[in-house]
Amino acid sequence: MVPAPGARVRPPPPTMPSAAISFAQVLKAPHSVSSNENLPHPSIRGEKVSIIISQEVYEKGIEFCKRHLRGRLVLNKGDKTYLTRDIQLKLQKQWKTTTTQTWTMLLLGSGYYEFSFDSEAERSVWVMGTVNLKPGVLRLFEWTKDFNIHTQRNTHAQVWVRLLELPHEYWMERTLH
Repeated sequence: MVPAPGARVRPPPPTMPSAAISFAQVLKAPHSVSSNENLPHPSIRGEKVSIIISQEVYEKGIEFCKRHLRGRLVLNKGDKTYLTRDIQLKLQKQWKTTTTQTWTMLLLGSGYYEFSFDSEAERSVWVMGTVNLKPGVLRLFEWTKDFNIHTQRNTHAQVWVRLLELPHEYWMERTLH
């Protein structure tokens, strides 16, 4: 509300300091609220901000991600999209992981997900390759470094073929492959 011209304006009552500091308060603070000494220092390269990461930190990141899988959810045209928690519930039933086995799932975008497992053994669910979620399928693939959802190319497509009146002697993998 805007005060009338000439009206006295009262300052807001003082507030009690809070333990939690908002982002805006940090930006307005006259002194440093936290130390950034351990963070890498950014630099400008062309039009991008860059940081230098030590080889040791990079290798720790690679080692951590070796227990990850990626997947892409493929839906048919007209299928309703899933919430992440709905996919997690379906996968928990299909993967039959024990209570000691835990995994997390992160949406990367464009139908891609990243799965993080506590151990290499738990990651073995990927031998399933494709998980039928009814509707849709989740295609699992190994984690690779420098993955980019925007440059990823699909190398597989699900195709249904109906061969009418094909005699049974031709129903062999070598014949139909």
